[in-house]
Amino acid sequence: MVSRSRRSICNSAGKVTAQLLLSFLAVSASPSVADIVPVPGPEAVLAGSPILSPLIPEPPEPAEHTFTLRHIFHHGTYEHPDLHRRKDITEPEAEVWLAKDDGFVAERIPSLKAKSQSRRIERLVDRRPSVVDPMVAEARQRGAFFVSSPAAWTVDDIPGPNITDKETVLTMALIAADAYVEKPGMPDWEEVGKPFNKSEDFGWESDGLRGHIWGDESNSTVVIGLKGTSPAVFDGEGTTTNDKINDNLFFSCCCAQQGQWSWHQVCDCATGTYQCNNTCVKQALHAENRYYQAARELYANVTELYPESNIWVVGHSLGGAVSSLLGLTYGLPVVTFEAVPEALAAGRLGLPVPPNADPNYPQTREYTGAFHFGHTADPVYIGTCNGATASCSFAGYAMESACHTGYECAYDTVADKGWRVGIGTHKIRAVIKDVLEAYDEVAECKLTPECRDCVWMQGRDYDDDVEQQLVYCHYDLRDAWLVWRLQGQDYHNLDVFTHRHAQTASHHASTVDDERTDGYTHRTTYDIVHQT
Repeated sequence: MVSRSRRSICNSAGKVTAQLLLSFLAVSASPSVADIVPVPGPEAVLAGSPILSPLIPEPPEPAEHTFTLRHIFHHGTYEHPDLHRRKDITEPEAEVWLAKDDGFVAERIPSLKAKSQSRRIERLVDRRPSVVDPMVAEARQRGAFFVSSPAAWTVDDIPGPNITDKETVLTMALIAADAYVEKPGMPDWEEVGKPFNKSEDFGWESDGLRGHIWGDESNSTVVIGLKGTSPAVFDGEGTTTNDKINDNLFFSCCCAQQGQWSWHQVCDCATGTYQCNNTCVKQALHAENRYYQAARELYANVTELYPESNIWVVGHSLGGAVSSLLGLTYGLPVVTFEAVPEALAAGRLGLPVPPNADPNYPQTREYTGAFHFGHTADPVYIGTCNGATASCSFAGYAMESACHTGYECAYDTVADKGWRVGIGTHKIRAVIKDVLEAYDEVAECKLTPECRDCVWMQGRDYDDDVEQQLVYCHYDLRDAWLVWRLQGQDYHNLDVFTHRHAQTASHHASTVDDERTDGYTHRTTYDIVHQT
């Protein structure tokens, strides 16, 4: 009896110990233990707490839209930074016209039709300007990037322009063009921002950022078209002086310092040869009276008018670059035309950055929703309008950037049409007539994550292969003068270049017209060939 009792006691103790051990293992967080524990069957899952799969929204269906002009916004920037006005287009019979341009008369815009399709964009969950704007302001004050937690970001499938449809691309280009309304008795401008001093009213229309707001039949989709640059050789007309200041902050490696003698210097941030204080540049770029802030305030007013609408943004030239920056800030679909490469500015503005993205190289992000249309004969679009005798340099513009964020959609007009590179091909009316309408098919859009700006200034180390270094500048680099500058080294230290690479650069340079192939360029090519 005693032995049986002892066996019974031992067995009971063993059972208790085993049960305690199994209970401990069941609640253990160790992955290795969890792998050992048997997975309960379906009955056990149903009997316990339900496990529900998250609801994944269906991507939006393709749709067709007919857009009409609803409002014109004007936001002052330099002379009148507090001015913000709006003109409502209330009459359905109001005629909308394209403004005349060099070689083009004023032309009435017909009804604009476009198709939408699902577009994937990585963006903040809470994108309200009241939430995002303080983030950007704080990043600027610290001279840093604003990187939030993964939970603050989402990847959404939303309606965006169908960039494979020719009519849609043409509609976006017409919205990006400079439009005006002609009808007697139209309402005058009304104040949107602070009350404006009427005594200072003279000349306000030539200072600022203008946005044309187009809506479809149901107001489900609203498109903002931003006015672009009006480049001129000399100051004095329109907004050219202000655009020059803004362009040289956005698109120069160091505020137009250490470059061509004709460049219009707009800050004092250089700290040495090929060295620049990027914090200084960021703060100059993000001052409160610049175009980027004006665009954000304009966007905030549009979202107040259309809080439930999908917002698209389009623009040409500087307007295209600002459109892209606006899209990166708030997660919006963007279509641009001949936009100045804006990845350099996007990396300096302190924009919100997803946790998995490199803040220094926004061009490496895949889901931005931005598509940049242009052609290979436009030196602004391809990032080569910066030679000693280039029109941009002669006018004081320091266009050193070469990389776009998002997708580049380039028509190869140099190869297909035999065009010579020149600034005359940059204007939106010429692009609409001679490129977008002339081609049967829409250009293919490609990401260019390998592109790098200002390698010579920043002194970053890349692959030793020179072919790769040329690709970093731009997929269509043709300017031999830029080759040695990419190195960021002493002009005579050219042994990294082989004779083959020099011949390639010389061949590319021979296809370019006077916009970039001056004697300076040819001498540089000669030096490279004979010093290697």
